Amino acid sequence: MGLTPLFIGLLLFPWISAMLIAIISNIPKSLIATFSILLSLVQFIGLAYFVFQSNGNQASIHIDWFTLGDTVFRASFEASSSAQLVALLVALVAFFVQIFSSSYLKDEANLARYYLYLHLFAAAMFGLLFADQIWIFYASWEMVGACSYLLISFWYQKNVAIQAAKKAFLFNRFGDIGLLIGLIGLSIHFNTMEFSGMQIGSVGPAPIAIGIALLAGAIGKSAQFPLMSWLPDAMEGPTPASALIHAATMVAAGVYLGIKIYPITGEDTHLFMAAFGAISLVSGAVFALFQNDIKKALAYSTISQLGLMWMGMGSDASLLHLVVHGIFKAGLFLSAGSVIHYLHHQKSSRHLDAQSLNQMGGLRKVLPWTALGYGVFAAGLMGLPFTNGFYSKENLAGFLWENAQNSPFYPIYWTLLACLGVGMFLSNWYISRQFYLIFLGKNRAQLDLEKPKKQDIAQHVPVLLLALFSLFFWTSTQVLHAEDSWLLHWFQIKIIDVPGFWLVITVCGWVMGITLTWLSRHWVPTKNYQFWPAFWPSIFQFIPWKARWTNIIDSLLLDRFLIWLAQLQVVTGHIIAWIDQSLVDGILVGFSTRMSQFSGQLLSKWQSGKVQQYWILVFLTFGLFLLYIWM
Repeated sequence: MGLTPLFIGLLLFPWISAMLIAIISNIPKSLIATFSILLSLVQFIGLAYFVFQSNGNQASIHIDWFTLGDTVFRASFEASSSAQLVALLVALVAFFVQIFSSSYLKDEANLARYYLYLHLFAAAMFGLLFADQIWIFYASWEMVGACSYLLISFWYQKNVAIQAAKKAFLFNRFGDIGLLIGLIGLSIHFNTMEFSGMQIGSVGPAPIAIGIALLAGAIGKSAQFPLMSWLPDAMEGPTPASALIHAATMVAAGVYLGIKIYPITGEDTHLFMAAFGAISLVSGAVFALFQNDIKKALAYSTISQLGLMWMGMGSDASLLHLVVHGIFKAGLFLSAGSVIHYLHHQKSSRHLDAQSLNQMGGLRKVLPWTALGYGVFAAGLMGLPFTNGFYSKENLAGFLWENAQNSPFYPIYWTLLACLGVGMFLSNWYISRQFYLIFLGKNRAQLDLEKPKKQDIAQHVPVLLLALFSLFFWTSTQVLHAEDSWLLHWFQIKIIDVPGFWLVITVCGWVMGITLTWLSRHWVPTKNYQFWPAFWPSIFQFIPWKARWTNIIDSLLLDRFLIWLAQLQVVTGHIIAWIDQSLVDGILVGFSTRMSQFSGQLLSKWQSGKVQQYWILVFLTFGLFLLYIWM
């Protein structure tokens, strides 16, 4: 089979899978879960075979779509090496999430709808990754956002889930307006509607205004500063869906957009992206420290790590951390799901909040496999050796260091390096502290923890396999170096050596983070602190306030003004009618008519037809003429 038919099949298969799930939605839930998992497995195997057959090269499809005037619109798709790598991440995580969901949501009444949303999301995500035509890319971008909305509001019986879905939807719309403007600007600047045809050449890189507009859409999708507060609220959706969409894949679409435009934008756009990433890295890490909810803490952690990818500016450093983070963050969310699921089904904790850190502590004894997986994922987030996170974080530092040596903007790069150091230190602190609060020490709620009677394979296997994928040997057999990595060579990812002094800073960050974890081990936040907490409630309050004042303005000002204007028109009409009848018709037109009649009657008597009257008038006229001369 050639690459083109296989490529088309990969694009269509998730749509077909969603349709099949919708058709068989009435069969038993266990069969739906099994069938959906098999479909996801087929998708992953097909994609892996496609990547293997492509041998690191890209495949493309260009089909004439429709013609508008002299312009031909083509349905264009291109499987670049970066798109193939991220697509593998999506397919792998989606497969593990579906296995985990079969246990986590086994009592869910609407299981078919849940799996339908997952397959629709996969279809939209593959379209986004492989789209070469900008309008197909934008449509896939919006479809991804719609699936996010549907999954956040999956439990629509809860008002808080509905509000969270609305918040995510509106925040993303703010950014998507900028994305739409940016895509139009790109097509005008490069005179093409396909990314593959956008070459710097003689036209130069896209202006910074276009880059900022594009990154505005990415800010919304990746929950970066200042549109970051929707992601923690999005945790109202099912935890496995959060692992797939709001941790590993959809939120990384903004980073992928940065990767896509990196070759066609200038350094000013790249630095703009890095600046927002630095703010998000530090602020997200700070807010992760002040969360009582395990999922919200991981959500702010995701914001922080996405900021780290943004600091890579869309380069290979961003791409590598995107994939590495997608694996260990999905694992963290699934591990958190195991903890929540366990606490929710404990008799002693049934009336408590299963997501609160105040209920946790000492869970390593009853959930040893989950604790092991969580520990590996936390090590990856900290960037410890023997994990892929070490390679990706050090590569990001190397990228910034190299640019600081060769760019006229070197003070900015040094500032970014400083923010990177602070952000990594905070990341070490909050994730090691969270591991301690969940699994070590004593249970803070003094719950009677019962060890599960049987191990839940459907929950443990995905967590342990993701932990295995988080280890170093997938990238390189050398613990501290990844230059000879076959995986990175296959996907054409460049690795940059980090200077020795940065390794010292990294080690100090690990030590300080773990030390602060030990010193603050007895402190648990009393609530979940949010970025700009008054903003979103204010928006809700602003809408009825605006409606109330709009009604007042409409009824008291606009309506009364229009009524007065209508009355003025009626009065004016009567005045004009009187002027027309009395002055125009009565005086002007009537007077001239009567004068014409009078003069006509008077003159008509001179034309009587009687000769004697004519002679009398002649003598009278002649006599008057003589009198005039004599006088």
